Amino acid sequence: MKLACVDLIAPGISLEEKMSYLAKYGFEGIEIWLMEEEDLDAKAKEINEAAESYKIKPSAVVISGPASVSPLDSEENIEARKKLIKDSLYLASKIGSITFAAMMEDPRSIVPIFEKDKPSDYEKKLLIDFLRDVGRYADDVGATLALEPVNRYETHFFNTLAEAVEICREVGCENIKVMADTCEMNFEEKDISKAIEDAQDYLCYVHLSENNRLLPGYGHIDFRQIFSVLKRIGYNGYMSLECAVPENKPEEELPKCVEYLKKCME
Repeated sequence: MKLACVDLIAPGISLEEKMSYLAKYGFEGIEIWLMEEEDLDAKAKEINEAAESYKIKPSAVVISGPASVSPLDSEENIEARKKLIKDSLYLASKIGSITFAAMMEDPRSIVPIFEKDKPSDYEKKLLIDFLRDVGRYADDVGATLALEPVNRYETHFFNTLAEAVEICREVGCENIKVMADTCEMNFEEKDISKAIEDAQDYLCYVHLSENNRLLPGYGHIDFRQIFSVLKRIGYNGYMSLECAVPENKPEEELPKCVEYLKKCME
């Protein structure tokens, strides 16, 4: 298992500076977030050249834009979302990383005591068709798309690892997998360890965050238990910090977090 960190919370301005700090702190990967309209080939060249100079490798890359959180309720929105994912897959293929996507929508108000919404038959067909299209592209370029389940207050398409795995099976594309986010699992999973174990054949990436979306160690999630099950299933991919840094002091907090997480892995 390898530790990575989202570039947005790493110290430094340039990619090279961020990689330098992360390598010093003990990370092995960097997760890169970009906005749309980037020159993808130029960005791939920049990332690969920076990675050659450090022991930090790109663990994931994702290209975002307004379409990332637009509902799939029109052909225009669907095509815009596909473009973001395909651009992410193209760049991922050039830098040797994965990309990921959550089928997020506008914020949703769900009363917790009631059963959560499920997609209609029409919405599910729309999602499967959507993912088969981007899945074919993923196969063509040789990159992996990881589906990220998020909580019921952000989407009703899939909220648990088991629901994401079911979607993967229906889509039937080799390069569509799932990722686990510890904060989202804290919302939705009845048993986090069992959810991870059951999804092991599709699991290709992990986001680490506390229940309050702060750095691990600032909440109540049992990371020792999570790392234990990841070891048991033979997971050897990246686990990336996707969270807020307390008091915005990454130079102090990120090294402490690496030390904490490595103790949890023992």
